[in-house]
Amino acid sequence: MSIKFRATRIGILSSPNLGKWYAKMVPIGTITSEQLAEEVSHMSTVTRADMLAVLWSLAEVIRRHLLNSEIVHVDGLGSFRVGFRSRAKDRAEDVSADDIYGLRVVMTPERKFQQTGVTERNGRTGYFTGELIRGAELSSVNAPTIKQTYR
Repeated sequence: MSIKFRATRIGILSSPNLGKWYAKMVPIGTITSEQLAEEVSHMSTVTRADMLAVLWSLAEVIRRHLLNSEIVHVDGLGSFRVGFRSRAKDRAEDVSADDIYGLRVVMTPERKFQQTGVTERNGRTGYFTGELIRGAELSSVNAPTIKQTYR
């Protein structure tokens, strides 16, 4: 398993990087709730139908809490919250719900700190790793020999 990428040229005329290249993830498919339920059912004692019911119920419960202005944290997955854009006003009392637009769900993946050492002042050194992509390998669809593994 590896995450596929390809070199893609930047074509945005206003970009200072116009004409340069960057790596872009290449999806190879989409996994449905039914497929997830099937896989989980083979890894546990839960049936596919039970798993589908749990996934549907989980989505409904998360939605209810988001609509109640709460952050929802799912261990091993991350946190969900509502985000939006708002028009700026000169005075606080002029800000209203009419100024809010672009509502969206913001998902922050769960991360764990991987300590690599200690500083002279007993601070930690290291890096954060996203739990959902821990152990990921990357491979180019243009040149399959280019690989990088993240811990």
